[in-house]
Amino acid sequence: MIRTILYPTDLGLYSSLLLNHVMELSEHHHAEVIAVHAVEPLGVFADAVLETYMPQDVIDDLRQYGLDAVMDAICQQVRHGFEDEFIDQHLNASRIRDVKVFRGSPAEVILQAAIDECADVIVMGTHGHDADQGGFLGSTASKVLQRSAVPVYLVPVTQSLRAISRM
Repeated sequence: MIRTILYPTDLGLYSSLLLNHVMELSEHHHAEVIAVHAVEPLGVFADAVLETYMPQDVIDDLRQYGLDAVMDAICQQVRHGFEDEFIDQHLNASRIRDVKVFRGSPAEVILQAAIDECADVIVMGTHGHDADQGGFLGSTASKVLQRSAVPVYLVPVTQSLRAISRM
């Protein structure tokens, strides 16, 4: 029985199509949805730029307080994006239990959220931002599929979905 659906979103081009799919499954199974978004840590280059051009006390403050503010802002953006989708597509927002944003690699965030939220299924697209790079699975979908302790429901981002999204 499906009670909790974990919906990882990269907020990419196909997110609204995936959200429609998630919400249909949610309605069909009378399940709650928890949406998660991963924010990858700053890369080596970004850290080097900070170290080169910013005083250490500013960097320390940024790391301690600034990242929390950025995470809160991203979470609000995700929530506003969902609200817009629900209004535009006449979806039932009551099924969304929570929207969460975490720092970390997308696959690790998704796998940990599935455990923490006792998800019955993870519903995600086969590709994220790199959907046009070819191949069947994106790297995040592949990692989640290989390592998940719960079923993973993959929604293919095919040419037909791409065509629909351009309308």
